[in-house]
Amino acid sequence: MSARVTPAESPPLWLVAPFFLAAPAGLAAAGVIIAGANSDSFAGVNLPRNLAIVHALVVGWVTTTMMGATYQLIPAVLGGRLFSAWLVRLQFALHVCAVPVFVWAFYHWDLPLLEIGGMMVCGSLVLYLANAVLGLARGSRPGVTRWYVMAALSFLLATGGFGLLWVMAMRHALFPITFDRIAAHAHLGLLGWLGLTVMGVSYQLVPMFNVVRGTEPRFSRVALVVTVAALIAFAGVMLLAPPRPVRVVFAIGLAAGPILWGLDLLRLMHHRSRRNLDVQGRATYLSLTMLAVTIALGFTVLAMQVVSPERNNTHVVVAYAMAGVLGWMGTMLIGNTYKILPFLLWYHRYRPLVGRAPVPVTADIYNDRAATAVLASHAAGVAVLVLAALLENTWLLRASGGIFAAVAVAHLGTMLHMFLPKTSSRPMAPATRPLVAR
Repeated sequence: MSARVTPAESPPLWLVAPFFLAAPAGLAAAGVIIAGANSDSFAGVNLPRNLAIVHALVVGWVTTTMMGATYQLIPAVLGGRLFSAWLVRLQFALHVCAVPVFVWAFYHWDLPLLEIGGMMVCGSLVLYLANAVLGLARGSRPGVTRWYVMAALSFLLATGGFGLLWVMAMRHALFPITFDRIAAHAHLGLLGWLGLTVMGVSYQLVPMFNVVRGTEPRFSRVALVVTVAALIAFAGVMLLAPPRPVRVVFAIGLAAGPILWGLDLLRLMHHRSRRNLDVQGRATYLSLTMLAVTIALGFTVLAMQVVSPERNNTHVVVAYAMAGVLGWMGTMLIGNTYKILPFLLWYHRYRPLVGRAPVPVTADIYNDRAATAVLASHAAGVAVLVLAALLENTWLLRASGGIFAAVAVAHLGTMLHMFLPKTSSRPMAPATRPLVAR
């Protein structure tokens, strides 16, 4: 099921931690933009404000976090070795510079700057892929998580390539960027890169953190094959502008893989030995709920396109996209950060003290109540945003933006709090004295 973890192969703390600490800025930026939205946000998916929000979330928040998580996962879990620590630091510096340029250019619809920002983002992705792919190639532990990550990296390359091509096409008027082409690019990134990464990493983390024994996932390989095949077919067909009914067939394929994955996770969580849920367990159930909402909204969009193709359904498309990015993926991401970062801190800071002083466990490094409050606030923000989109209510939309900006600050604050000195909640066992004959 899950691969054996070798903490000794973990990369240095300050190689991975900056990605986690920088990522909430993307969520905060998206929240601020949403808080200033107006009714135009429901008029078209390709409006500058909407594109800025999506890319702040996807490239700035979720992708940045996933980069840090995979830099930890590849050596410690998959047995690989990163190509270069120096290259990781260079990639991080380029990425945190590229994202603000990219989002700003979308927001102000500055096409020359957008082309520059797109090239910077693609440069960051190339450096990331070089380290990740070479690390995976050196990996010594086969397993389903490895295959999911390899597939996700392939779709990341395709997403970046299509995205840069679309930007250059707009900049130089090479060909029109239609809704169908945007949909192909979006699903390659959202389900191909982000979705497959979440799915593959969950097959490792959920059994490990919830102490699952005596059962195995049933659909892990089938879910991967179905998702990859459906994505390739969907992207290829959407580039050809297929008839509306044809899209329903491919949409069913897109939904099938995540549904099988969700059934696997429910099975694993049902067989967990740790009965009391921590923040990661709560995030898992919330994420699965958001996945169900996302799939329902996706089929609603398709039904509206088939039944009333002339009707503007942008508001439902916005609800679908935000439920997927912020709900399904973002919720799982928040839960996992409260496990990955404390583990890194414990291993690098407190492990050397074992046997010499009372040492905190990972649960002592983060505050579970504060983490749960962040998670609950985020889930509330997603609910408000989806409702706002479906009702086309600008005030609710702005309120959700304020919630996400606050969640980003709180998430960063709780992560920074982990770096403060911690004490053990368990007293050190007294040393055993040898018996002395009297």
